[in-house]
Amino acid sequence: MKRWAGAILAVMTIIAGIAGFWLSRPLFAQTVYAGVTIGNIEAGGKTREEITQLLITWQKDHQTNPLLLSYETTTFRIEPENIDYTVDAEITADAVWQFGREGPWWDRLKNIHKAQTEGWSIPPKVKYNETKLDSILVQLQDSVNRPPRNATLSLQTGGIIAEEEGRQLDLDTLKNWIETALIRMDGGSIVLPVMPVKPEITTYDLSKNGIKELVAMYTTSFNTDDVNRTANVRLSAQKINGKLLYPGQTFSYNDTVGPREKSQGFKEAMEIINGEFVPGIGGGVCQVSSTLYNAVILAGLNIVERTNHSKPLAYVPLGRDATVVYNTLDFKFVNDSTSPVMIMAETVGNKLNVGIFGQRALDKNIDVVIASERAIQPAIVKKADPELAPGEKKVEKPGKPGYEVVVMRVIRDNYGNELKREVLSRDKYAPDNTIVRVGPEPSPVQAEKQPAFKTPPVITPKVPEKMPKTTNRQ
Repeated sequence: MKRWAGAILAVMTIIAGIAGFWLSRPLFAQTVYAGVTIGNIEAGGKTREEITQLLITWQKDHQTNPLLLSYETTTFRIEPENIDYTVDAEITADAVWQFGREGPWWDRLKNIHKAQTEGWSIPPKVKYNETKLDSILVQLQDSVNRPPRNATLSLQTGGIIAEEEGRQLDLDTLKNWIETALIRMDGGSIVLPVMPVKPEITTYDLSKNGIKELVAMYTTSFNTDDVNRTANVRLSAQKINGKLLYPGQTFSYNDTVGPREKSQGFKEAMEIINGEFVPGIGGGVCQVSSTLYNAVILAGLNIVERTNHSKPLAYVPLGRDATVVYNTLDFKFVNDSTSPVMIMAETVGNKLNVGIFGQRALDKNIDVVIASERAIQPAIVKKADPELAPGEKKVEKPGKPGYEVVVMRVIRDNYGNELKREVLSRDKYAPDNTIVRVGPEPSPVQAEKQPAFKTPPVITPKVPEKMPKTTNRQ
């Protein structure tokens, strides 16, 4: 009996060994397991070296396949070379080869069987220049994005201009989709994820609030040949257009217009920084804030925060500007009237028109006048110039005067009787210094022959004692 038991045990051991060997045979395959793919490339049955070569060949054949991004009837292309797109053949081949060769043997067998019956895709290791991709997506965003337009009243006719829905490209979602497409290695097309942006003010809101009358308007001019600055003026005007303020509500220019960044649609143009005109993102937004400031003071509303520029400007009189710097200097006013008001801003040709609408026109007249003005003469700054002859002097940059000015708002009734006189601002504008290049000191003999240098005259513009009356609609 013991002999039979021993024989049976020996046979079972042999059978178990044969079965185990048979079952474990897949674990020792010399090629990639069947059913394994890299993206849409079949890798099963190939050696590691063959996989590496396959990826190198694929990249040569498909490097020029663009990724197509479509929205409505427009298609945008992203060329692989424009984002330095490549597939890391060595790392990807390692990942493919290790499939079914790592982990407990029962997990390995299960995965090998699943690859054979259902397929198993291994994503390639791709590389691309994220900075270049982000730059392309920002340009794409500029083409697709459109801010919503609030319902407003026309400055020309007084009629209602209906609201318009905006749109915004979902950059985070799009970037994820692009990364997925790059990993698929098949190029292809993506429909852009564009989200609607609802306007804040609708035609119904205007009708409900009874806003129908133009209270005050102010107009400034700009140079349309300066394309970038013009774009910033128009964009800023769009952002404040249709802004509705209820009684007691404060308007913030910075909160409404937002950060002056390229991603927000602003462009590089000249602006004043530390008293000098230099290139900066958003040059021109101060013309919109200054034009709005004038419309607001003519509407009789209360100013909460306003700062003048460091230098006089051409598009508004002295003391009538309002500079803004995001997160630093803001222009704010409060609707201290008893009914809602709305800002309307538009550009027509080279004109920027900003109006304040309300339920009724003003029952008074408002004038803005300069109460006092004092010119500040420029200093003379000498710069040594060894290229000039001894004792020679040349004016490199003529100076311009600065000013100290006090501006007042005068309110009268319809019969001309003065109701109120208030100081709006006390401003100081720095002069532009005269820059003179000076040659080396002359010898004593030469000095007798040299005529005395005369300081170039500084011409101070003649300003009338009282500014021309600025009208507002009654």
